[in-house]
Amino acid sequence: MQNSDYKWKCVGDGFHSNSHKMIFLLFPQVHACPAKMLRLQLTKLSDTSVKNLQQNLGKTYRRYCSKAEKVAEPIPGIAYEKLTVGVPRELFKNEKRIALSPAATALLTKKGFNVAVEENAGLEAKFMNEEYAASGASLVSRDKAFASDIVLKVRAPATDEISLLKDRANLISFLYPAQNKALIDELAKKNLTVFAMDAIPRVSRAQVFDALSSMANIAGYKAVVEAANHFGRFFTGWCFFRFR
Repeated sequence: MQNSDYKWKCVGDGFHSNSHKMIFLLFPQVHACPAKMLRLQLTKLSDTSVKNLQQNLGKTYRRYCSKAEKVAEPIPGIAYEKLTVGVPRELFKNEKRIALSPAATALLTKKGFNVAVEENAGLEAKFMNEEYAASGASLVSRDKAFASDIVLKVRAPATDEISLLKDRANLISFLYPAQNKALIDELAKKNLTVFAMDAIPRVSRAQVFDALSSMANIAGYKAVVEAANHFGRFFTGWCFFRFR
Protein backbone atom coordinates (compact mmCIF):
# COMPACT_ATOMS: atom_id res chain seq x y z
CA MET A 1 0.00 0.00 0.00
CA GLN A 2 1.36 3.41 -0.97
CA ASN A 3 1.02 6.67 0.93
CA SER A 4 -1.32 7.89 -1.79
CA ASP A 5 -3.88 5.39 -0.53
CA TYR A 6 -4.44 7.56 2.52
CA LYS A 7 -6.61 10.65 2.35
CA TRP A 8 -5.95 13.47 4.76
CA LYS A 9 -8.34 16.32 5.40
CA CYS A 10 -7.49 19.14 7.76
CA VAL A 11 -10.16 21.52 8.99
CA GLY A 12 -9.92 24.34 11.50
CA ASP A 13 -7.86 27.52 11.40
CA GLY A 14 -5.32 26.25 8.91
CA PHE A 15 -1.83 24.95 9.39
CA HIS A 16 -0.38 27.86 11.30
CA SER A 17 1.87 26.89 14.17
CA ASN A 18 -0.25 28.57 16.84
CA SER A 19 -3.65 27.43 15.60
CA HIS A 20 -5.95 24.63 16.67
CA LYS A 21 -6.05 21.85 14.10
CA MET A 22 -8.51 19.01 13.50
CA ILE A 23 -7.19 16.15 11.38
CA PHE A 24 -9.31 13.42 9.85
CA LEU A 25 -7.45 10.30 8.73
CA LEU A 26 -9.54 8.27 6.31
CA PHE A 27 -8.53 4.65 5.79
CA PRO A 28 -9.78 2.97 2.62
CA GLN A 29 -11.37 -0.46 2.51
CA VAL A 30 -8.50 -2.97 2.29
CA HIS A 31 -9.37 -6.67 2.07
CA ALA A 32 -10.48 -7.84 5.51
CA CYS A 33 -9.80 -4.48 7.21
CA PRO A 34 -12.92 -2.31 7.39
CA ALA A 35 -12.78 1.34 6.47
CA LYS A 36 -11.81 3.40 9.48
CA MET A 37 -11.74 7.10 10.27
CA LEU A 38 -9.53 8.53 12.97
CA ARG A 39 -10.14 12.06 14.20
CA LEU A 40 -7.42 13.84 16.16
CA GLN A 41 -7.63 17.18 17.95
CA LEU A 42 -4.23 18.87 17.72
CA THR A 43 -3.47 21.98 19.67
CA LYS A 44 -0.58 24.35 18.94
CA LEU A 45 1.56 21.99 16.89
CA SER A 46 3.95 22.97 14.15
CA ASP A 47 3.46 21.92 10.57
CA THR A 48 6.46 19.60 10.89
CA SER A 49 4.87 17.85 13.89
CA VAL A 50 1.64 17.37 11.98
CA LYS A 51 3.48 15.78 9.04
CA ASN A 52 5.42 13.48 11.38
CA LEU A 53 2.16 12.43 13.01
CA GLN A 54 0.65 11.67 9.63
CA GLN A 55 3.59 9.46 8.67
CA ASN A 56 3.61 7.57 11.97
CA LEU A 57 -0.12 6.89 11.82
CA GLY A 58 0.21 5.63 8.27
CA LYS A 59 3.01 3.24 9.23
CA THR A 60 1.00 1.98 12.22
CA TYR A 61 -2.02 1.26 10.05
CA ARG A 62 0.02 -0.53 7.41
CA ARG A 63 1.68 -2.68 10.05
CA TYR A 64 -1.68 -3.51 11.67
CA CYS A 65 -3.29 -4.58 8.41
CA SER A 66 -0.27 -6.07 6.67
CA LYS A 67 -1.66 -9.60 6.94
CA ALA A 68 -5.05 -8.59 5.60
CA GLU A 69 -3.46 -6.91 2.58
CA LYS A 70 -1.85 -10.16 1.42
CA VAL A 71 -3.69 -12.02 -1.28
CA ALA A 72 -5.02 -15.34 -0.01
CA GLU A 73 -2.87 -18.19 -1.26
CA PRO A 74 -4.35 -21.62 -2.00
CA ILE A 75 -3.62 -24.16 0.74
CA PRO A 76 -1.67 -27.13 -0.62
CA GLY A 77 -3.16 -30.56 -0.08
CA ILE A 78 -6.34 -32.48 -0.82
CA ALA A 79 -9.79 -31.08 -0.16
CA TYR A 80 -11.88 -32.82 2.49
CA GLU A 81 -14.57 -33.78 0.00
CA LYS A 82 -11.98 -35.76 -1.95
CA LEU A 83 -10.86 -37.78 1.08
CA THR A 84 -12.49 -40.96 2.36
CA VAL A 85 -12.32 -42.09 5.99
CA GLY A 86 -12.72 -45.86 6.29
CA VAL A 87 -13.89 -47.70 9.40
CA PRO A 88 -13.55 -51.49 9.15
CA ARG A 89 -15.00 -53.99 11.59
CA GLU A 90 -12.76 -55.14 14.45
CA LEU A 91 -12.02 -58.88 14.27
CA PHE A 92 -9.82 -59.21 17.35
CA LYS A 93 -11.21 -61.80 19.78
CA ASN A 94 -13.77 -60.31 22.22
CA GLU A 95 -13.24 -56.82 20.79
CA LYS A 96 -16.60 -55.03 20.74
CA ARG A 97 -15.44 -51.46 20.15
CA ILE A 98 -15.47 -49.52 16.90
CA ALA A 99 -13.16 -46.67 15.94
CA LEU A 100 -15.93 -44.21 15.04
CA SER A 101 -19.36 -43.62 16.57
CA PRO A 102 -22.34 -42.28 14.60
CA ALA A 103 -22.03 -38.94 16.44
CA ALA A 104 -18.38 -38.59 15.41
CA THR A 105 -19.31 -39.67 11.89
CA ALA A 106 -21.75 -36.77 11.65
CA LEU A 107 -18.97 -34.33 12.63
CA LEU A 108 -16.71 -35.61 9.85
CA THR A 109 -19.38 -35.59 7.15
CA LYS A 110 -20.37 -32.07 8.19
CA LYS A 111 -16.80 -30.95 7.47
CA GLY A 112 -16.98 -32.55 4.03
CA PHE A 113 -15.26 -35.91 4.56
CA ASN A 114 -16.59 -39.05 2.91
CA VAL A 115 -16.99 -41.72 5.58
CA ALA A 116 -17.12 -45.39 4.58
CA VAL A 117 -18.15 -47.77 7.38
CA GLU A 118 -18.04 -51.51 6.91
CA GLU A 119 -21.51 -52.98 7.10
CA ASN A 120 -22.38 -54.28 10.60
CA ALA A 121 -19.10 -52.90 11.96
CA GLY A 122 -20.82 -51.29 14.94
CA LEU A 123 -23.21 -54.04 15.96
CA GLU A 124 -21.06 -55.25 18.88
CA ALA A 125 -20.91 -51.66 20.16
CA LYS A 126 -24.71 -51.36 19.81
CA PHE A 127 -24.47 -48.98 16.84
CA MET A 128 -26.85 -49.93 14.05
CA ASN A 129 -26.22 -49.54 10.33
CA GLU A 130 -29.14 -47.14 10.14
CA GLU A 131 -27.45 -44.79 12.63
CA TYR A 132 -24.34 -44.53 10.48
CA ALA A 133 -26.40 -44.02 7.35
CA ALA A 134 -28.35 -41.25 9.07
CA SER A 135 -25.04 -39.60 10.01
CA GLY A 136 -24.02 -39.42 6.36
CA ALA A 137 -21.75 -42.48 6.16
CA SER A 138 -21.75 -45.04 3.36
CA LEU A 139 -22.07 -48.72 4.28
CA VAL A 140 -19.45 -50.59 2.28
CA SER A 141 -17.66 -53.91 2.07
CA ARG A 142 -14.59 -54.75 4.14
CA ASP A 143 -12.19 -54.36 1.22
CA LYS A 144 -13.56 -50.92 0.34
CA ALA A 145 -13.31 -49.71 3.94
CA PHE A 146 -9.63 -50.69 4.06
CA ALA A 147 -9.00 -49.04 0.67
CA SER A 148 -9.85 -45.58 2.05
CA ASP A 149 -7.44 -42.65 2.24
CA ILE A 150 -7.63 -42.61 6.05
CA VAL A 151 -8.35 -45.83 7.94
CA LEU A 152 -9.48 -45.75 11.57
CA LYS A 153 -9.07 -48.85 13.75
CA VAL A 154 -9.09 -49.70 17.43
CA ARG A 155 -6.76 -52.70 17.23
CA ALA A 156 -3.63 -52.80 15.12
CA PRO A 157 -4.23 -54.39 11.70
CA ALA A 158 -3.57 -58.10 11.38
CA THR A 159 -1.21 -59.50 8.75
CA ASP A 160 -4.01 -60.26 6.30
CA GLU A 161 -5.48 -56.79 6.84
CA ILE A 162 -2.25 -54.98 5.94
CA SER A 163 -2.53 -56.22 2.38
CA LEU A 164 -5.95 -54.54 2.11
CA LEU A 165 -4.50 -51.08 2.86
CA LYS A 166 -3.61 -49.07 -0.21
CA ASP A 167 -0.14 -47.61 -0.67
CA ARG A 168 0.59 -44.18 0.83
CA ALA A 169 -2.63 -44.23 2.85
CA ASN A 170 -3.06 -43.08 6.45
CA LEU A 171 -3.73 -45.34 9.43
CA ILE A 172 -4.83 -44.18 12.88
CA SER A 173 -4.93 -46.94 15.51
CA PHE A 174 -3.45 -48.31 18.72
CA LEU A 175 -0.16 -49.83 17.54
CA TYR A 176 2.36 -49.93 20.43
CA PRO A 177 5.32 -49.50 18.03
CA ALA A 178 8.00 -50.45 20.56
CA GLN A 179 6.36 -53.85 21.07
CA ASN A 180 5.41 -54.50 17.45
CA LYS A 181 8.46 -53.70 15.35
CA ALA A 182 7.61 -56.37 12.79
CA LEU A 183 4.18 -54.78 12.29
CA ILE A 184 5.70 -51.33 11.83
CA ASP A 185 8.15 -52.70 9.25
CA GLU A 186 5.28 -54.22 7.26
CA LEU A 187 3.35 -50.95 7.33
CA ALA A 188 6.46 -49.06 6.21
CA LYS A 189 6.73 -51.26 3.12
CA LYS A 190 3.44 -49.79 1.90
CA ASN A 191 4.64 -46.21 2.58
CA LEU A 192 1.83 -45.63 5.04
CA THR A 193 1.54 -42.60 7.31
CA VAL A 194 0.71 -44.13 10.69
CA PHE A 195 -0.48 -42.42 13.87
CA ALA A 196 -0.15 -44.55 17.00
CA MET A 197 -2.82 -43.33 19.41
CA ASP A 198 -0.96 -44.92 22.32
CA ALA A 199 2.16 -42.85 21.56
CA ILE A 200 0.54 -39.40 21.70
CA PRO A 201 2.23 -37.37 24.50
CA ARG A 202 0.08 -36.97 27.60
CA VAL A 203 0.33 -33.20 27.83
CA SER A 204 -2.33 -30.55 28.34
CA ARG A 205 -2.34 -29.50 24.68
CA ALA A 206 -3.00 -33.08 23.55
CA GLN A 207 -5.65 -34.10 26.08
CA VAL A 208 -8.36 -34.29 23.42
CA PHE A 209 -6.25 -36.95 21.66
CA ASP A 210 -5.47 -38.95 24.80
CA ALA A 211 -7.47 -42.05 23.95
CA LEU A 212 -5.11 -44.23 25.99
CA SER A 213 -6.13 -42.69 29.32
CA SER A 214 -9.83 -42.83 28.51
CA MET A 215 -9.62 -46.51 27.60
CA ALA A 216 -7.60 -47.25 30.74
CA ASN A 217 -10.25 -45.46 32.81
CA ILE A 218 -13.00 -47.60 31.29
CA ALA A 219 -10.96 -50.77 31.84
CA GLY A 220 -10.43 -49.90 35.50
CA TYR A 221 -14.13 -49.19 35.99
CA LYS A 222 -15.14 -52.43 34.31
CA ALA A 223 -12.61 -54.38 36.39
CA VAL A 224 -14.32 -53.25 39.62
CA VAL A 225 -17.76 -54.13 38.24
CA GLU A 226 -16.57 -57.59 37.18
CA ALA A 227 -14.89 -58.12 40.57
CA ALA A 228 -18.10 -57.17 42.37
CA ASN A 229 -19.97 -59.75 40.33
CA HIS A 230 -17.61 -62.53 41.43
CA PHE A 231 -17.18 -61.33 45.00
CA GLY A 232 -19.00 -63.45 47.58
CA ARG A 233 -20.26 -60.55 49.70
CA PHE A 234 -21.31 -56.95 49.40
CA PHE A 235 -18.60 -54.34 49.20
CA THR A 236 -18.12 -52.50 52.49
CA GLY A 237 -17.52 -48.82 52.95
CA TRP A 238 -20.81 -47.51 51.60
CA CYS A 239 -21.67 -43.97 52.63
CA PHE A 240 -25.12 -42.40 52.60
CA PHE A 241 -25.96 -38.72 52.91
CA ARG A 242 -28.97 -37.51 54.82
CA PHE A 243 -30.70 -34.34 53.77
CA ARG A 244 -33.08 -32.29 55.87
